[in-house]
Amino acid sequence: MLKYYFKIAFRNLLRQKTYSFINIFGFAIGLAVCLIISFYVIDDLTYDNFHDKPEDVYHMLTVDNSEADGALSYSITSGPLMAGLVDNIPEISAATRLTGFGRVNIGQIIENPEEQIEDQIQALSLVTDPDFFKVFSFKILSGEKENPLQNLNGIYLTPAIAEAVFPGEDPIGKPIVAGRLENAYVAGIVEAPPANSHIQFEAIGALDIEMNPVWWNSWENLALCGYFRIYPGSDPAAVKQKLSRYARAGGFAEVFEPGLQPLKEVHLGSSHLRYDFMNNGKNDKMKVYTLAIIAIFVLIIASINFINLSSARATRRAREVGLRKVIGGNRIQLFWQFLGESVIITFIAMILALAMFEIALPHLNNFLQKNLTLNLIENYQFTLFIIFTSIIVGIFAGIYPALILSGFNPLSVIQGNFKSSRKGVLLRRVLVVGQFAVSIALIIAVFIVIDQIHYLNSIDLGYNRNDIAVLPSFDNEQAIVMKDKIENLTSVESVGTISNMPGGTLVRLEVVPEGHNEDKGMMFDRLMIDNDLVETLQIKLEQGRDFSADFPSDVENAVLINETAMRTLGWDDPIGKKLVMIDENEAHLERTIIGVIKDVNFTTVRREVNPMILVHSGEFVPRLLIKLKPQDQEFALQELNRIFLESFPEANLNIQFFDDFFNFQFRQDRAFAINIAVFSILAILIACLGLFGLASFTTQQRQREIAVRKVLGSSVRSIVFLLTKEFARWVIIANAIAWPLAYYGMTKWLENFVYRTSFNPLIFIAAGVAALIISIITISFQTIRAANINPACALQYE
Repeated sequence: MLKYYFKIAFRNLLRQKTYSFINIFGFAIGLAVCLIISFYVIDDLTYDNFHDKPEDVYHMLTVDNSEADGALSYSITSGPLMAGLVDNIPEISAATRLTGFGRVNIGQIIENPEEQIEDQIQALSLVTDPDFFKVFSFKILSGEKENPLQNLNGIYLTPAIAEAVFPGEDPIGKPIVAGRLENAYVAGIVEAPPANSHIQFEAIGALDIEMNPVWWNSWENLALCGYFRIYPGSDPAAVKQKLSRYARAGGFAEVFEPGLQPLKEVHLGSSHLRYDFMNNGKNDKMKVYTLAIIAIFVLIIASINFINLSSARATRRAREVGLRKVIGGNRIQLFWQFLGESVIITFIAMILALAMFEIALPHLNNFLQKNLTLNLIENYQFTLFIIFTSIIVGIFAGIYPALILSGFNPLSVIQGNFKSSRKGVLLRRVLVVGQFAVSIALIIAVFIVIDQIHYLNSIDLGYNRNDIAVLPSFDNEQAIVMKDKIENLTSVESVGTISNMPGGTLVRLEVVPEGHNEDKGMMFDRLMIDNDLVETLQIKLEQGRDFSADFPSDVENAVLINETAMRTLGWDDPIGKKLVMIDENEAHLERTIIGVIKDVNFTTVRREVNPMILVHSGEFVPRLLIKLKPQDQEFALQELNRIFLESFPEANLNIQFFDDFFNFQFRQDRAFAINIAVFSILAILIACLGLFGLASFTTQQRQREIAVRKVLGSSVRSIVFLLTKEFARWVIIANAIAWPLAYYGMTKWLENFVYRTSFNPLIFIAAGVAALIISIITISFQTIRAANINPACALQYE
């Protein structure tokens, strides 16, 4: 019997090629989109789950309560606080501090005195405590396993780095060059972290407090990331209370409070954190959930197509059903036959969807900067998910058409009295409206995301971003000489020095204004600049003056503040007033305010401007900002390259532009917009395929009506208008549903931004008109062909 059902199913698919193509191809696109998004979403939702009992691991946060308008959360903590956790809090079994060192040169040491280092490579490195391997489940494959990281000179390498440095050799115990670490050697080989780990490394060294005691061994200064593991069954709330008491007893700053973040929430729950240095690949859970909802919507649209076309085809198979019932077929048999056909279609679509997915995956990885791979055997959970999804979708999409087809009255069908029920017609209309409502809402979302990004690029953030080249600095003495040479170029307008680039995080320090006690200090962002930075970025000076070479004492005695700092201090005229800065060395540095600049946003456009203090960088040259003359940029870049190589002949110059740093903070939003745009186009394509098939069915059903109208004198234009009007009405109703849904959803999304665009009614109108035009074009072929039918052909059997 099953073989017979398969045979009938394939025969019907071949007989109705157009309907079969629309059903299978539309369904395959829907399944492919669902698979792609599911793969992406599952990867994000399972970040850091490979660790042993990840639910017992927590990331230590610091909550800063110094802001009057709300607390700030930092991803870093105090070194001494983390160092004493195991001994002072019984629920904690292991704790580790860590910090990234960026890319460090790793290489063999050779005997040739003229060339000490050969074939150095750059390895992503971090330094941490011995408990690192107890908190996390990164395996030491060989070398010093029992007491790792006890020797401050020992370095653990991943297999790939070890093979690159010591090809074909056993590297354990061999001396290496590892940045500035003296007497370094390979202590072991450590398993490379998987792609879905928020902690990434290629080399691990021991954290030596003496390398940076001011920052790493201070209760007041926050500089290290901290993680700890609690014993199974321990209460996190009780741990947090004990943490707070221990921190306060140890000398943690009054404005700071320890906070806990479960390891499973680090990847998707850290968008609000500042100083989140170890979590560069983080994502926003709202975006992930949005994509998951889109996947469901696209699959629903594809399923709606299937239901619509299958139920519409019911009338064309009515005689087949009637004959089967007359010769003894019962409703149960017919139901399973038609439901089986539905599942067969979904399995064919599933195979096609997997092929689409395999083709799209490399491009997806390149776009998302991921390394996802599809292996149906190894990743059997995903394979089962695909099969389960196909079966469930096939059953639910086919159950309604199967009930309709198996429920026909054979006598009415054979006598030719069968007609589509009003309920069936109404359901098809509702489903088409639902399809287009989702598609229109997605189009509106894309337009608003693009409009928001454009708005952020056009608003006045208080400084100029255009035509400014950025050069790194390697040596302060050489950098000062280089800066003087660049200033003399005719193609350069000005050159300034700055400590931080936009989109990043500024160092915060405590400021005590004159007339206040030290316990009344305020937390300000700190930016280090030189005499020329304000001019280079064209920052407006609201009061007082800028740093100047005419006042050499500015380096040690003067500061600038922004407007928000002036309001925070409560001074209408702050020029000449004094304040004390308490820096990371806990030194009390008295400074005089010489100027007030307009508020500039140097952190992120998702937050309000914080109070900021600008101090003179002196001889410290972290980065050079070079304002180029627009007409001479190509020549200027050549000259910059020449001057840089004169100062640093062995370095590789990578000239970047200031606005690229600014735009980098929008990379995820752009990717989000592109994702929605692509999936919206696919959703509309699926909806149009369904509309095309439904238009074909509707025009065939109304052939006799059209013929009679033509006999009575109706023109082709009036008939086309009549047929098009019904479909256009559905799309207009879909707009009425989509607009408020899109408005609500995008209002929630825009709440993530301090600077946000206003809703432009033209976006909603444009999306609606676009959907209407697309739908009319989709059905125009069928309606025009139906309107041009010869009445005699349609009425010859009447």
